Amino acid sequence: MSSPERRGQRIAAVWFLVSIAGSVLFATAFALGTNTQLQGLGAALACLGIAGALVTASRVLLPKLQTEDLHPSERSPEAEREDASLLLDDGVQQVVGRRTWLVRLGVGALGVLGLAALFPLRSLGPSPVREVGKSGWKAGVRLVRDDGTPVTTDLLDVGSVVTAFPEGHVGPDHETEMASDAVMLVRVIDGSLELPAARKDWAPQGFVAYSKICTHAGCPVALYREGPQQLLCPCHQSTFNVLDGGSVVFGPAARPLPQLPLEVGADGALRARAGMSDFIGPDAWEHA
Repeated sequence: MSSPERRGQRIAAVWFLVSIAGSVLFATAFALGTNTQLQGLGAALACLGIAGALVTASRVLLPKLQTEDLHPSERSPEAEREDASLLLDDGVQQVVGRRTWLVRLGVGALGVLGLAALFPLRSLGPSPVREVGKSGWKAGVRLVRDDGTPVTTDLLDVGSVVTAFPEGHVGPDHETEMASDAVMLVRVIDGSLELPAARKDWAPQGFVAYSKICTHAGCPVALYREGPQQLLCPCHQSTFNVLDGGSVVFGPAARPLPQLPLEVGADGALRARAGMSDFIGPDAWEHA
């Protein structure tokens, strides 16, 4: 085998290895789902490696034989047909038979690329993300702050507010859940609440909690006005009444803020009595 052919084999092998590395990078980045740039880079390297190997093979490894066929009207003599068949077999042997390891490497690169391509198929099935409008709140779950510390009755004075989350759903691995689970916990004067009859026991000791997600466009309800006892969304000025169950006082929001029923545990920590009173966030097809 000539030196250019050996060099061509090495170059093609490097391209195949690049393709395999790109496929692994794409599959890993897609599985983690945190960096679309890495996914794009991996897919590009996988395809580029295959293309580079094929170009190298066509330029260096394939036999350089130019033939002309005048397309005679009569059947070729049997001797010529046999010679052509032998020439074809010899060419296949040169390209495949003598370079078995390179062919296997190429098949492996294509196989890894095919496996990596299966990863995006999971997006066609049920979404791994929580259903729209749902939260992690359920009976018995303690309220915690963003650092995981429990929210106890001695944490808030009357007129104070804190953002709380369900225990076990905080931290860097739960950022998406935290955005939808967040509640505004407000402490008002005990006895000042005017909740619907069915919610009379939802706010022990004046602690009342509402979803932090505005029912208009999903912005965070971030402001508390102690005087009028209102929660305000700064995006479009939707305003909600803290005392009567989160009803809309002003702005484009069409629904009250969902309320989280509360209870006080034996350890003094606030817990959810049940899930949210309604689906969270703006109206969606799922809740039409």
